[in-house]
Amino acid sequence: MKISIQRILVVFLSIAMFSCGVNAKTMKVPGDENKVTAPEVKVTRFSETMKDFGLMLEIYRPDSIKIVLKEITDKTGASQSTGAEIQQSITEISKSTLNSMGENVVYIEYDPEFVAMMQQTGYSDFSNKIIPNIALTGAITEFDRALTSWEQGTDVGAEASIGGLPKVLPSKSVSLDYSSSEAQSTARITVDFNLKNFQTLASIPAMTMVNSMEVQKGMAKKEIGLTLFGPTFGSSGSMKKVQGRHDAVRLLVQASLVQLVGRYAGVPYWRVFGNDAIPDEEVIKSWKRGFLKLAPDVQLSLLQRYLNLHGYDVAINGTLDAKTKSAFSDFCSKHNIPSNQLDADTFLKIYLTVPINETTYERAQALNAGQNLGANKADTTFDVGKVGNLLTEAYGYFKNGDFKTAAQKFEDSLKISPTPVAYYFIALSYQSMKDVNKAVATLETGTKSFNDFVLWKALGLGYSELGDNAKAKQAFTSANAINPNDRTVKSLLERY
Repeated sequence: MKISIQRILVVFLSIAMFSCGVNAKTMKVPGDENKVTAPEVKVTRFSETMKDFGLMLEIYRPDSIKIVLKEITDKTGASQSTGAEIQQSITEISKSTLNSMGENVVYIEYDPEFVAMMQQTGYSDFSNKIIPNIALTGAITEFDRALTSWEQGTDVGAEASIGGLPKVLPSKSVSLDYSSSEAQSTARITVDFNLKNFQTLASIPAMTMVNSMEVQKGMAKKEIGLTLFGPTFGSSGSMKKVQGRHDAVRLLVQASLVQLVGRYAGVPYWRVFGNDAIPDEEVIKSWKRGFLKLAPDVQLSLLQRYLNLHGYDVAINGTLDAKTKSAFSDFCSKHNIPSNQLDADTFLKIYLTVPINETTYERAQALNAGQNLGANKADTTFDVGKVGNLLTEAYGYFKNGDFKTAAQKFEDSLKISPTPVAYYFIALSYQSMKDVNKAVATLETGTKSFNDFVLWKALGLGYSELGDNAKAKQAFTSANAINPNDRTVKSLLERY
């Protein structure tokens, strides 16, 4: 290979200059140590998909899906043997995914330790406790680190003699060596999810989802490639290499749970993944079989409901009136449906193509209210579920000694639905932070809302700590009136 002398000298001088320079890895810019990186919202390519799916559920279903899940972990052992290349547990990712699916998916977390603590404090009766419909189980079941790999390299060498160089140089020959190599490896990660009936703990037929993702890691590039393989759609793309396999697992969980919850709800979830997605045969088969079993008036009522969601102003009365005939005929004409006869295939074309937008959502809400389908009840269910999650989360902070955050979380739950539990733990958090006055003020507010034994007893102890014996006696007297068998309160009353 012919290389010019000038080019060799340029390379030689560049190497000499860099060898005498500052090591870039150790170089520090004044003030860098004081820079603070602002927190960023975690956004994935499925973030908008999750929002669209939540809106779809709110349009198609008037009732909520209540889900509890077991710990979902890596069953392959790769999370430990590979130095945490993948997560050991994907439980928290699964929780946040379910919580991002809108108001009609209620994630319910029952912490046994939290329930036990409630029993000790006297709050063992959860009259508003929500019973889940389904339980979610699953695991990371496969992790193949190197399905395929390739490597290519280039080596170039050249040497030239140069006259007139200073004698101090050991040789009149200058050598140039260059080598480059690129490598790429492909790993496959697979997750399995299943749904069980919460009451019977029996697996629900066909409610399973197995998805795999291939991660193509190019060593010489700044990005990695991703390819998702699922039963209804595939997806490919790339992300920054530093995000790596942990983000790939997050995407895999998000896609899988949209598919699984969508299949359970019987909605055309594949539409939120784009036009290339394949309809889920389980959803279509379920609707076809179910529709044929319905009485004619119920079939007509369903037809009227979904025609309404398409924008037709028809009454839902189960009869084939003039408006229903006109709307049905118009839909068939616009969608090139040859027959105006209502059968399972025609109904599915109406059902599966309902527009997913805010206008349709408003129509769905109006239908739910008009048919007395319990929109208010659904809202209450959601609120109670949200309060339950906040209480559990707040207790987690309390248990770990973060009393400031715990107090804030318990106060957040009060804004949704006040409970004596929240007032009690807010006071306990303030007491743990050595702020007895705030603790007492919280208990005073709580006893005005709830004639609760535990709150009155705690308030009496708070007044005692502040040295206000008169108010302490009044509080203990109120507690004794509710529960005259409590020995501690009786003993305290005898002191005054």
